[in-house]
Amino acid sequence: MDQEKVKLMMKLATFERKEGKEDLNIMEYFKGDYIAYKTFLILLGVSFSLFLFFLADIGMKFFEDMQRFIEYDFVELGMRYLTIWAVFMVIYGIVATIIYKKRYRESKERIGEYQKSLKELRKM
Repeated sequence: MDQEKVKLMMKLATFERKEGKEDLNIMEYFKGDYIAYKTFLILLGVSFSLFLFFLADIGMKFFEDMQRFIEYDFVELGMRYLTIWAVFMVIYGIVATIIYKKRYRESKERIGEYQKSLKELRKM
């Protein structure tokens, strides 16, 4: 009986040191809050990256032809950038939501197994 208890304790300790730490952090959030927060961070990063890309594109246009830069149609360029940004937001938003829903569900399952093992340990 003691040997089984030690094995179970080792299993629980290993879980706590490895994926358990991350799973416990994830479980501090409600599901919707976790998904929204992580998706927001992804979208913020994508927006920042696109902003840098658009800035570099405008800089290239400026240095390519400084004479015609003033005559450039910035409204059309802005609309094109806005369209690209919106498409990226939708795509990355959907993908991030799917990924973080899956991560939350998997963490919840692992924590459920962990708690089940803890109850089993208490009964011993």
